[in-house]
Amino acid sequence: MKKILIFALVTTIALQSCSQPNSTKQSNVSATKVGGPCEGCEAIYESTVPFEQMNSIDTLPDFNDKGPKIEISGIVYQRDGKTPAKDVVLYVYHTGQTGIYPKKGNETGWAKRHGFIRGWVKTDQNGFYQFYTLRPAAYPDGNNPQHIHITVKEPGKNEYWIDEYLFADDPIFQKDKSKQEQRGGNGVIELVAQKNGIAHGTRHIILGVNVPGYPYAGLPKLASGLTVGSNSPAFVALNLSGIDSSKRTCPICMHGDGQGIMIWFNHPNLDHMSNFLKALEKEMTQRDEKKLRVFAVYMNPFYKQNNPEGNDITGRKLREWCAKQNLKKLVMLWIPSPFDKETAGTYDINPEAKNTIFIYKDKKITNKWVNIEYDDTSLQSILKAL
Repeated sequence: MKKILIFALVTTIALQSCSQPNSTKQSNVSATKVGGPCEGCEAIYESTVPFEQMNSIDTLPDFNDKGPKIEISGIVYQRDGKTPAKDVVLYVYHTGQTGIYPKKGNETGWAKRHGFIRGWVKTDQNGFYQFYTLRPAAYPDGNNPQHIHITVKEPGKNEYWIDEYLFADDPIFQKDKSKQEQRGGNGVIELVAQKNGIAHGTRHIILGVNVPGYPYAGLPKLASGLTVGSNSPAFVALNLSGIDSSKRTCPICMHGDGQGIMIWFNHPNLDHMSNFLKALEKEMTQRDEKKLRVFAVYMNPFYKQNNPEGNDITGRKLREWCAKQNLKKLVMLWIPSPFDKETAGTYDINPEAKNTIFIYKDKKITNKWVNIEYDDTSLQSILKAL
């Protein structure tokens, strides 16, 4: 959704480019230029709080007004989709309960366009951010879904926009789900009601994804996994989806005949691979699951060798995630850690790799990929190798 079009729909006020007198704007002379044109992105510098003093949590000015209260949080990751990104400033703003960007009359700078319902957060050392606000209303003309604008400023780069926050249950969005360019990853959130009356939504952000000019040539080249031509070893894991759901089985023992794909992944952001797994689910359906099996092995990336307790995403949450993605044939497996000798160890998985993917035929490994992107190019490479 282009910001210029959005602005044109809601206002005819002339463009304002000045900043507030107490702006936090800093020099971008040495910053890497990314993202292309970005009307109004300089508003990120209009916070009264300097970047170095910003918190990871903010409450927008409308939160105590009448309306549906929401809380949105998530992790911002580096371009590898695995490493948390600290000190990233996020600027958000949205409409009020009548679908317009409300003003108080004393606005300066970009507040004349964006209104007073806006806020700033800076990710902590774990990449975490959170903000509280009211759920915005759609524009009065009813042609655009409810949304929250977001601008990103990471160290060493200029400010740039990523896809708006959209709401999965918004009827306008449901009529047309092609509103996003997937800049920064999937911006669609599902709100979950909480006992305190505040609905919770999660959005993880991956810096640079589909952002023009972003300086990224791929994930690190790492060695991981058994060599092509090796036999696939037996291992036992808990099935969280698919034909043997809730059972502990040896997938290669039971389904090693024929052809299959094994995705060993070591990152907590499951939504990053959602479309990728859905495409493989569809492929299983079209080819017949007896002719093609797909196993996704979750390796508990929170596990640390010096802290075996970890902070695991539980099997229940993984099951719920698989159900939301409508993964019925693809098998999600759980193993205790990427260092586990009886599972990951038998396949020589490198714990530093984001993913290691094998194709096997009659239990013999025929192809392998390490640290691939979950995009259409990678998907087509895998499907062509089948």
